[in-house]
Amino acid sequence: MSRLNVEMAENLAMKMRLMLNCSMTEPLNAKTILRLLGILTMYMPLSDRLYGLSMKSVDGKCSFMLVNSNSTRGRQHFTIAHELYHLFYDDDPQPHFCASGVSDESERSANLFAGALLMPRLGLLQNIPSSELASGRLSLTTLLTLEALYGVSHSTLLIRLKELKLISKNDYDRYSALKIMHEALFRGFSTDVYEKGNEGLVIGDFGAKARELYDREIISEGHYIELLNMIGYGGRGDDSADCVGC
Repeated sequence: MSRLNVEMAENLAMKMRLMLNCSMTEPLNAKTILRLLGILTMYMPLSDRLYGLSMKSVDGKCSFMLVNSNSTRGRQHFTIAHELYHLFYDDDPQPHFCASGVSDESERSANLFAGALLMPRLGLLQNIPSSELASGRLSLTTLLTLEALYGVSHSTLLIRLKELKLISKNDYDRYSALKIMHEALFRGFSTDVYEKGNEGLVIGDFGAKARELYDREIISEGHYIELLNMIGYGGRGDDSADCVGC
């Protein structure tokens, strides 16, 4: 697929939302998406520079994602959406590492797609007061409301608003400099999206998938045992209702 622009990313995100039977305005729950798409996912502590990785089997029947639990929940949510682009739309099927400081065409396209998927244009427009849209001046309360609603980080929302030309450069710079967790607490907003979490969480039947790979002689017995040990099998599963993006 050629490099995406904002409009192309919007259309591709709409296509995935239709596939997920989601409207063009509602927030998406990252863990629900992973379950619906059958993507085996683990949340584990990784280095600060690595946000996550994804890969799929040669036959395309099995997809795997690793998410850095040392990242904030908002960053984890964006990483998942970013990796969905690589799993479903990237021309290169090789295992993909999502790391800071990497900015090639594929990464830029994945970032545009992730922003459009998580924060659909129509949804943002519906949740920004008309007076603020008319003036072009978005309040901090509106920004915090959108971040909580769509489960994204402060910087992720600002970038998306800038892409859609819904925020001025001055406001973008001014809001970027804020200590957002302090501002959220001061205004009575939850800070969950700005905090770390989900360490050790596994989505999907990891043990069954590992057994299938072993039975098909794709991995050795040693690798099979190692995979089970990685998650402390049967370790923590995903059996709870989740907040958006958590």
